[in-house]
Amino acid sequence: MKKEFPQKGLDLERIKKSLEVGNNYISEDAVFLGYPQSTPHPLGVEILAKYIQYNENHVGTFTNKNMQLNMTRQLEKELIEMMGQLYGDEDVDGYVTSGGTEGNIMGIWIARNFFEDNVCLIKTDLTHQSVDKACNLMKISEIINIPYTEKFQMNINSLKENILKKFSIGIQKFIIVCTVGYTMTGTIDNVEEINYLLQELEKQYNIKFYIHVDAAIGGLVFPFISDSEFAFKYKYVYSISVDPHKMGYIPFASGIFMCRKGMQKHIEVPIKYAKTVMDKTLISSRSAASAVACWGVFNFLGKNGFKKILQDLIRLKEYLIQKLEEKQLAMVISDPGTNMVCIHFINTNNGLLPEQIEKKYVLDGFYIKYQEEEIVCYKIYIMPHVTKKSLDNFIKDLENTF
Repeated sequence: MKKEFPQKGLDLERIKKSLEVGNNYISEDAVFLGYPQSTPHPLGVEILAKYIQYNENHVGTFTNKNMQLNMTRQLEKELIEMMGQLYGDEDVDGYVTSGGTEGNIMGIWIARNFFEDNVCLIKTDLTHQSVDKACNLMKISEIINIPYTEKFQMNINSLKENILKKFSIGIQKFIIVCTVGYTMTGTIDNVEEINYLLQELEKQYNIKFYIHVDAAIGGLVFPFISDSEFAFKYKYVYSISVDPHKMGYIPFASGIFMCRKGMQKHIEVPIKYAKTVMDKTLISSRSAASAVACWGVFNFLGKNGFKKILQDLIRLKEYLIQKLEEKQLAMVISDPGTNMVCIHFINTNNGLLPEQIEKKYVLDGFYIKYQEEEIVCYKIYIMPHVTKKSLDNFIKDLENTF
């Protein structure tokens, strides 16, 4: 029977009983492994609880305003400045989003309007499905899926070939979606080499390029474990999407979108109820509490705090890999040196785990092309709620299963 809207309000005790929290992924016996989410940082929970009661609405973008801002808007502005500096350009525009999908749609929306027409979007087979949504919404029909290399990165030789092939039939504007932390493999596209290739092609053929970086997974990982230049250090990177509710340990829903200064003008629309004010976001109304939680946790942890957390998680991941390989339970398909690993289980039904194991550890198998064949793999994220004991239990369950 379907739930009906009640005529009379229900008894408060009945409501509270219905909302009692059951088991979650903190349990060491059945730990949540398959997705990049975890129990949020306690400070983030505290800040969110404190500010959610004020129900403050953030409409618009605050990085392009010189006027006096109230406290929460000022904190969001500072947050975007901090993140811009982390990614190579402190003079960026941007705002706190609902997550990576919104950020990817924003980047591709801006790129499409920036180029206006006759544009081709290039991605790989590993690219997140939100990019497909964006192409559908923007009615981008020229789409190329570039093969990935054995290191699960965009194949740069194929990228060049496909750009020149499209150029030969009159297409001169290209949106390139690069990923920093593919959901399935954790690997990153070589943005530096891609940027260099695009520079050479622009010089030679006067082709125009826009790189959007999907860093929902890796945006709060790679800057803290690598000294390499990142994102806005590269000429053609115009926008980036990051997810604090993944590797930033912020409560859902918290994403961040950033772009080069002034690029949001390509999607701005006037707010009819506020004179001279333009809306340069996708969803307009946003919770102030998410922005403040991000500001608080990021300032509390700092670069050193994020690095320490990641080092601990990577050690746990290496322990898991060692145990899996020692006991010949699985082979590593991709280990990008982060807190994530993509593996293929051996001696199972075509690589598939039994349903009870999948459910217990929240694991979903998927097909991936590896050494010229399609195999079933699983992605495992070692997040702050995962312990050595919980991984030992996982290994024991696998041994009993096989």
